[in-house]
Amino acid sequence: MARISEVFAPVTTWFERLSDRERRMVSIAGGALLTFLLFVVVVSFANSASGYRKRTQDKLAKLQEVQALAASYREAQASRQSVEQQLTSSNVQLISYIEDKATAAGLQVPNMSPKGDMGVGDGKIIESSVELTFTDVDLRKLTDFLRTVEGGPGVVKVKYLRIEPRTSSDTLTAWTTVATYRMKQ
Repeated sequence: MARISEVFAPVTTWFERLSDRERRMVSIAGGALLTFLLFVVVVSFANSASGYRKRTQDKLAKLQEVQALAASYREAQASRQSVEQQLTSSNVQLISYIEDKATAAGLQVPNMSPKGDMGVGDGKIIESSVELTFTDVDLRKLTDFLRTVEGGPGVVKVKYLRIEPRTSSDTLTAWTTVATYRMKQ
């Protein structure tokens, strides 16, 4: 405390030598200076707090975005694994499968041309396909056949379908390519 009074002793001596009017003016100026300094400190703290709040909100928004991306990634991974599981367990003998489905739909396949196996995409997936030709086929029987072919086990898809109506009767001529896919062993 003695040290503080030593520091302020010259200031106190100078202040006591002033007249009442000068003391009042110095007091008002000192109060204004103190008020200004207090205002600057409060504003800087408010700006600092506002900056912290904004950065916190930005980080929370980024965190929510990361969580959404993580959720969509998990869904994509689950979907990919499901498809890989289907491709791994797919062991459809395409020609006999098509014959069974055609017989069940009441169709006869007069022309069936198997294509060779070929790699799809990066070569990890093998595609086996068969080209079919139907002559004088009823539209309802054809759609039933195609629906049951795609609804079967494994991954079987109709890749190509071309239909020409026969004007002389209510039948169609149809060319289609049916493919099945499996993972390369």
